[in-house]
Amino acid sequence: MMKVVVDTSVWIDHFRRANPSLLALLELDVVLAHPMILGELRCGTLPEPRTTALSTLEDLELSAPVDVDEVIGLIEGQRIFGKGCGLVDIALLMSTLKTPGACLWATDRRLAALARRLGIAHAETPARPHAPLDKAFSAACPTA
Repeated sequence: MMKVVVDTSVWIDHFRRANPSLLALLELDVVLAHPMILGELRCGTLPEPRTTALSTLEDLELSAPVDVDEVIGLIEGQRIFGKGCGLVDIALLMSTLKTPGACLWATDRRLAALARRLGIAHAETPARPHAPLDKAFSAACPTA
């Protein structure tokens, strides 16, 4: 089964209003994190208790590590400069490309467009009505 690198944009939306598609992927244990995503999430407001949310996120498997030279190579080699994405976004693209059988799920339209262009975009299932956050997050994070 394909692994899915879940971008910060998807997590933020999920924390506001639980996403059943993300919950299903978490249940299947196919969600991948990236250190930059975890760092971005630490900068924001997480569900309470914060320490439990962080612990649950940090328990996720990580996508392949990348270095700055690889990211720069992707920027120049694929000519993806000037597309509205920053270094963290491009690092996520590179990491997803390096992770066998992985795709990237982003709701940020610019990042999603680049993922589609590179053939690594996650085909999200049609949206269903969202459940209240506290119940849904608890279901995804049994320790919450």
